[in-house]
Amino acid sequence: MAGILPAYKSQLLLIDAGSNTNCKPINLLQFAQMSSIYLKNTYGIERPAIGLLNIGTEETKGNELVRESYNLLKEKSEELDINFVGNVEGRDAFSGKIDAIVTDGFTGNVFLKTTEGLGKFVKRTLTESLTSNLLTKIAAIPCLPAIKRFSKKMDYKSYGGALFLGVKKPVVKAHGSSDALLFEYTLIQAEKFVENKAVDKMIEEFNKSNKVEK
Repeated sequence: MAGILPAYKSQLLLIDAGSNTNCKPINLLQFAQMSSIYLKNTYGIERPAIGLLNIGTEETKGNELVRESYNLLKEKSEELDINFVGNVEGRDAFSGKIDAIVTDGFTGNVFLKTTEGLGKFVKRTLTESLTSNLLTKIAAIPCLPAIKRFSKKMDYKSYGGALFLGVKKPVVKAHGSSDALLFEYTLIQAEKFVENKAVDKMIEEFNKSNKVEK
């Protein structure tokens, strides 16, 4: 399950966002491959930068799953045409330097919902600060266009649902707390998913690539 999140002057693809809570290193390698194929064919990113979510950037950091996944990604990236940039800490995920971040579904879902919660907190706190009294309301008027742009950038609803990559037909999952606006953006996202023939292209690319033994 791949979710789209805002990043600095770009977007971030998070995979897995909650579908597979128990993963093996081979699964994270497959997530990286799917991310790369999807971003190339749908967004036209020639060499998407793929990072592995970890608690540090060093090769030796993380639990057994992450360390083994790092070694497998490092070994197979050239063969599978993956631009693997190494471990990425959560604080650096939104820098705009990473196009996709790979992790197991449990960690990814926690990361996703924490990000959504932080976005809500920032939006609410900013609104309250700018409307706390008459002076702040007046001072905020010239800044309203920039504030609206910022609010839209931080609103997870405008990014639609999560894409299921690695299935035979296009599938998009709406958020559990979806409202009319989020459903609208999810439908737009699903339409784009179908129009770009992302699933067909992914199957084609996987058939071309060498099979990786489990």
